[in-house]
Amino acid sequence: MYIDNLVLELTRQCNLKCRHCLRGGAQRLKMSREVMYNTLTHVSHIGCLTLTGGEPSLATDVIEELVTFIRWHRITFNYFYIVTNGKTRNGWKKFLDLCGELYELADEKDACSLSCSQDQFHREMHDIHLWKFQTEWGDDLPYFHRDGHKEVYNVLKEGRAASGMGWKDPVQQKPWVIDDELNIYEGMVYVSANGNVVSECDMSFSRIDKESKGNVLTTPLSDIIRGYSVPMETEVSATA
Repeated sequence: MYIDNLVLELTRQCNLKCRHCLRGGAQRLKMSREVMYNTLTHVSHIGCLTLTGGEPSLATDVIEELVTFIRWHRITFNYFYIVTNGKTRNGWKKFLDLCGELYELADEKDACSLSCSQDQFHREMHDIHLWKFQTEWGDDLPYFHRDGHKEVYNVLKEGRAASGMGWKDPVQQKPWVIDDELNIYEGMVYVSANGNVVSECDMSFSRIDKESKGNVLTTPLSDIIRGYSVPMETEVSATA
């Protein structure tokens, strides 16, 4: 199976409690080996591999398992995308080393991206972000992007922001667009730490669980995809 955009929710743990967070409250949960294996067993190639959370730098053990699985099963991917808050104190170098291993495995290295959350909600973190990267790697980390003070205006009415801070309506799921061989050329496949699968990443943990299209622990990913998809020649319309 080819998946154009695969998002793996490595963990629901986080070391911050940002009032604008669309995920909601953190949870003591990491992606298990079984969830990862059931997700990737029938995947041959990935366009964009996104690692998210929670805070992904808190799940170095999961990333290490992922790198091992990709190597052993010869799964290829074009590039990765990871965003961190840069606040992790322990295991930071291991996290960067594992990002480096993913970078070496990527087919399109120039497109790989590791970014820190830099916006009006994280400005107190900026000095920590830059210090960590410069201390551990110097200024030549090829896939680390310093975007400066990027303003974020589209705060969704999701998670913690649903209580009043958010001003943009939540994003709704759309069916995956597949060909006859179940390759996904349009649509995001988001697999949560507990195995739930949705087709949109900008959702709270609670809505992911509530609106899941299936769980890889009980249903093969291929069956989940078939149950919420349209063929390539069919126009896709938004649906809940």
